[in-house]
Amino acid sequence: MKRMGLILLVFLVIVGSLVGCNLISEGIDRGKENDLSQYQVFEADVISNKNGLLVTPDEDSLERSSSDKIYVGLVGAKVYDQDGNLVDEDMYDKDGNLVYDDVFKSGDRVKITYDGIILESYPAQISAKKVEIIGHNHIVDGIFAVIDDIYQEDGALNSGITMIAIDTSEWTSLTKAEIYTILAMAKENYEVEIVQGTFEELAEQGLIDEDNLYFEKGILIKLNDIKINKGRDKINCSIQKWRSGLGAIGWDAEAKLKTGEWKTTRDNMWIS
Repeated sequence: MKRMGLILLVFLVIVGSLVGCNLISEGIDRGKENDLSQYQVFEADVISNKNGLLVTPDEDSLERSSSDKIYVGLVGAKVYDQDGNLVDEDMYDKDGNLVYDDVFKSGDRVKITYDGIILESYPAQISAKKVEIIGHNHIVDGIFAVIDDIYQEDGALNSGITMIAIDTSEWTSLTKAEIYTILAMAKENYEVEIVQGTFEELAEQGLIDEDNLYFEKGILIKLNDIKINKGRDKINCSIQKWRSGLGAIGWDAEAKLKTGEWKTTRDNMWIS
């Protein structure tokens, strides 16, 4: 009997030890899950919120050395708006995925916390633990307002187009992140193919008939002499939209940010 009792006691001690170890291990795992010091953090600009959150990391970040564009997975992530409020649960669909359109806008500045794992695709991919909106780059909205103003003018030039070419060769006052974002905004708003290129480059690619001066598939939009004031609430430039030798318009444009909205004006308008 004593021997049986001793065996039973040893068995209970072993079981208790195993359970205790499991609880300790579980506690450590939970601690790691809640301890954000285990994760990497970087800041980025939102390029697009269509079909997922696409960002471009800041140029001085380690993530930028991996890729200039990263898709951010948000399943299970905590998302905070610009006021520091946790995003409402109503903004998630039935599968637990964030409804991007209602949260992020192109040009938003975000701080991203993730596990440090980057999938080396292009764009690269990460899974976020937390995303905070920390600001917004209004310049991308201002440049796009100028582009949209000329796009809407003389709609006959846009007839039947499947492509918009944008000449960014003189956009030296803009960052790569800003250029990426403006091009993405154009694609999302006009729902046609967006390409970068000068007149000469498009002609070399066979997109523009240089002999007959005609862009069959699209229009070419060019912005020159972009000037942004120190307050970053006023933009001046010259802009033109070209379809053919006898189909083009342009003017000197000014955009001013007033009460959160960009207002554009025109001067020295010309038509050919």
